[in-house]
Amino acid sequence: MQNTPQQMKAMAVDEFGGPDKLTLHTLPVPTVDVGEVLIRIETAGVGIWDEIERKGDLPYNEVHFPRVLGGECAGTIVAIGDGVERFAVGDRVYAQSFMNDKGGSYAEYVVVSEKTVAPMPDNLDMQMAGGLSITGITALSNLQALGAGNETKLMLWGASGGVGHVTLQLAKRMGAHVFAIASGADGVALAQQLGADEAVDGHSNDIVQRARAFAPDGFDTALVLVSGDTVQSTLSLVRQGGIISFPNGVMPEPKAPDGVELKKANGFADPILLDELNRLIDMGEFQVHIAQTFALEEAAQAQSAMKQHYLGKIVLHVSGE
Repeated sequence: MQNTPQQMKAMAVDEFGGPDKLTLHTLPVPTVDVGEVLIRIETAGVGIWDEIERKGDLPYNEVHFPRVLGGECAGTIVAIGDGVERFAVGDRVYAQSFMNDKGGSYAEYVVVSEKTVAPMPDNLDMQMAGGLSITGITALSNLQALGAGNETKLMLWGASGGVGHVTLQLAKRMGAHVFAIASGADGVALAQQLGADEAVDGHSNDIVQRARAFAPDGFDTALVLVSGDTVQSTLSLVRQGGIISFPNGVMPEPKAPDGVELKKANGFADPILLDELNRLIDMGEFQVHIAQTFALEEAAQAQSAMKQHYLGKIVLHVSGE
């Protein structure tokens, strides 16, 4: 840990509750144990899972306060523990720190297992990579659950959101035909830019008609990242033998028509998933669309910004240029 300070700035909670519980702390830099790496964070992603953690609604085994929030980040490795073989000091990486025993990524430093760390793809910058680890793994896990591949017809609800716009790009690289349902005219424009075969506004009144025209014989798969009555009404367009998937956090959970399988897939990182995510990203130009950037000290405002309309990801700028 040469040249690494003993203390760091971090946004943490001393008790669970509302946004006002998230305040700036000065805390010890976490220590590195076997199989772990210490990352100096440049950017940290902000997601709905952070708000759920702030409220205390995650199934912890044990909680110690102050609790540093934050589930995803990008930065540079500054120390490694014994047994670490995949990474070295100086590597530029992105990582997952969701429900991490040693604290999250709303901080200048984080210690995580090397199993939740990936090399930063050459075609992403630190800002984009900071919002990738949970988002990308959730997208990939759900696409794998669906068996998305060549010529499969996919209905994608929430296509302009954080997970959704990444899912869209990965699905196209896996060979799927994507009917993207996005939020607002700007969301439709983003989905079109990212390669959707067709994109519609989730608030329009002709979704079902356009979906039927896109897949006259029914959709092979549907991935649901948002909730609502309109969402449920379109799932009848998934053909017999098809699959519907969704991650934790979609409430109420979607219901599958008779003859359609329903799966739930979440975004917990492991080396195999991270390697596959990087392989797909490295196939060409890739975008993690950044809607807004906040300073570390503005983490509460960043979480509040999630309540407003936005596209892609919100991130915290922690350090670096």
